Amino acid sequence: MVQGNYKGHLSSWGETINLLDSNGRLVNSVTYQGDPSDQQKYLRITELMYNPAEGDVFDSQEYEYIELKNIGTAPLPLTGVKFTDGISFNLPGITLAAGGYIVVVKNQAAFTSRYIVPADVQVLGPYDGQLSNSGENIKLEDSTNSTILEFDYEDGWYDITDGMDFSLTTIDPASAEPNQWDSKSSWRPSANPGGSPGWDDTEQIPVLGEVVINELLAHSHAGDPDWIELYNTTDAAINIGGWFLSDSSVDFMKYEIAAGTTIEPYGYFVIYEDLNFGNPGDPDCHVPFALSENGETLYLHSGQDGVLTGYSDQENFDASETGVAFGRYQKSTGTYNFVAMSENTPGGDNAYPKVGPIVISEIMYNPVSGNQDEEYIELVNISDSVVHLSEYDNLQFVDVPWRLTDSNGITFDFPLGTALSPGRYLLIVKDIAAFDAAYPAAASDVRIFEWGTGRLNNAGEIIQISKPGDQVEETRYYIRVDRVNYSDGSHPAGEDPWPAEPDGQGKSLMRIVPADYGNDPENWIAANPSPGQ
Repeated sequence: MVQGNYKGHLSSWGETINLLDSNGRLVNSVTYQGDPSDQQKYLRITELMYNPAEGDVFDSQEYEYIELKNIGTAPLPLTGVKFTDGISFNLPGITLAAGGYIVVVKNQAAFTSRYIVPADVQVLGPYDGQLSNSGENIKLEDSTNSTILEFDYEDGWYDITDGMDFSLTTIDPASAEPNQWDSKSSWRPSANPGGSPGWDDTEQIPVLGEVVINELLAHSHAGDPDWIELYNTTDAAINIGGWFLSDSSVDFMKYEIAAGTTIEPYGYFVIYEDLNFGNPGDPDCHVPFALSENGETLYLHSGQDGVLTGYSDQENFDASETGVAFGRYQKSTGTYNFVAMSENTPGGDNAYPKVGPIVISEIMYNPVSGNQDEEYIELVNISDSVVHLSEYDNLQFVDVPWRLTDSNGITFDFPLGTALSPGRYLLIVKDIAAFDAAYPAAASDVRIFEWGTGRLNNAGEIIQISKPGDQVEETRYYIRVDRVNYSDGSHPAGEDPWPAEPDGQGKSLMRIVPADYGNDPENWIAANPSPGQ
């Protein structure tokens, strides 16, 4: 017969149960062990040194390591835990203290020659295989062969973790969402070269995103300099003295920001080509550089005493118009685009993005009939002037057409002589005959062009209108006029802010306010198709 209730609960970790008599004296004591797999779910991979720098004695891959942490509150038995993808290694039957680390290495002699770990951290190995320098899948299993953690890392997440002696380090080891390990946003470079095997380097550098490349001018007027603006996104001053700016992925240390330079809370720091990063007379300018008007990538890295540390930010920008800066713009989704600005504001809050004069106003990417030949894209002139969809190249002495492209294979050059009056529409369609049959009520006075090869992606893609910029040798650079990176409302399911009805349900994507920024889902709705109206 069983009577009564007890308080608390039996631990899956195992514990000792004491039986006491009415006077509190010990009558019996039993210790039981919990299911190891219940405890092993608290084991996390917290650091990857997947592409170490070259060494003098060993090949570079011999310096690889993987750090694991017990994020639970009780000792964790490792019996039966194993790596089964990426590398192969069975962990020994040891117990890892709460909050403790272990490090699994490719070559123990190589590891010991380069890295120092705390005295209480065990170094295990060697493991079979090696971590791929280009990224791969990593899988960790428990004693029942169930998955503890499985994710893909990528070498393109951070340049300095790919052969420059910095490791990939998790931002939140205690995250309850294992799928976050697949995302770049869940990882950062280690604070220092060599990483931090067996210890936490979290507070040694600012958190990623606290200092950002906020605005830049890459195509200045004749005689005017290019410039770069950094912004402190926090409510505390940040010392950026000794940090580096560069336009090169093989030399991050072209310009070193002067020692003692501090950005005040929510403040700005601006440097100029003629005075600073392009000036050989500036002692902090190690390799003079200028920003390319045809687009490139600008890199910001933290540093100390002339050595790189692990904070980084970078912005890739396209070809730009003369005198038009690029800057960060926060969309309704909370994410940022780095786009042309309507006004240059060095040292101040960014202006609104530059919109127009021609914008994408309607997209039919998945007709209800299922006939993809009925696809169309509508454009409208939002300016007060006639816009000619071609540019005269003063060096080549030719007219060069504007271009519509998508990321699914469409390339359409507007016929020379095409012009669009203020407020007027223009249609680019997959097939004119199919379009006419599907939309007999389309405006009859609207010019229609057929793009021919290629189809719009039903899952979502990028559509862009561009005008020609410079031609350098055989390459013609194009300046973005308008871009929409639409989605079908289901990528990922339940989180995609784009409307789902245009995905084969009889609706088109329609821009709500043509003069507002277009690459933001809050400016688009599902609507009945109205091409050219």
